[in-house]
Amino acid sequence: MRVNPGIVPGFFTMANMFCGFFSALMAAQDRFLVASWLIVAAAIWDTLDGKLARFTGASSSFGEQYDSMADVVSFGLAPSMLAYFVFFEQWGTTGVFLSFIPLVFGSIRLARFNVRLGDAAPPYFEGLPIPAAASSIAAFVMFNLEFWDHLRFSKIFLGVIILVSLLMISAVRYEKMPRFSMRGGRAHRLKILTVVVCTVLLFTLQEIVFIFLALGYVVSGPARVGWLLMTNRSDDAEDDDIEYEENNE
Repeated sequence: MRVNPGIVPGFFTMANMFCGFFSALMAAQDRFLVASWLIVAAAIWDTLDGKLARFTGASSSFGEQYDSMADVVSFGLAPSMLAYFVFFEQWGTTGVFLSFIPLVFGSIRLARFNVRLGDAAPPYFEGLPIPAAASSIAAFVMFNLEFWDHLRFSKIFLGVIILVSLLMISAVRYEKMPRFSMRGGRAHRLKILTVVVCTVLLFTLQEIVFIFLALGYVVSGPARVGWLLMTNRSDDAEDDDIEYEENNE
């Protein structure tokens, strides 16, 4: 019996969606730490299903569309539910609309991505990836619960939600997860080292360091734009420098 290679990535996508669904349920029951970690777990499943689909050659239009549907649940609905129940519920109707922001902006980003599925994929993300945006919201909640057992700095929380939502639909570039190969140039190996160090820190310090890693990635895009403006460089010039370095390693 021949097994369809697309089945396993499909199960990973289902696991992603289930984590998002379960996170929403946990948020409604005031189990905010569990709800936050489930969003992170969904992001891990989302990364694995994409890499596995490419590794097995099982990528398909159906898989890409199904993955986007799962992402709407895990990284749109789940963080919106978390934001509502952890704080904005007390704001009544205003709180409903404010907590709706991650879902609506995340769905716009995914729709934009789906429209461009036929185009050649660039070596970077255009706009903040929706799993990173959702994980940043979850990380802020985790950090507050770790130290104070409730959400503090509500204005900063609202600012984080608005910032990541706007960055999702922006044209700001963000780095993709590097291929774990030493064949690339110095910049590629530095990316791998950064990912390894961040992973070790996350597993050892968990909620304490996660907020800094998540928000660090969020601000890396605007920081890169600021650096290019200050040095009067363009994206194309930087891409040419990286390509030259990799070709001459």
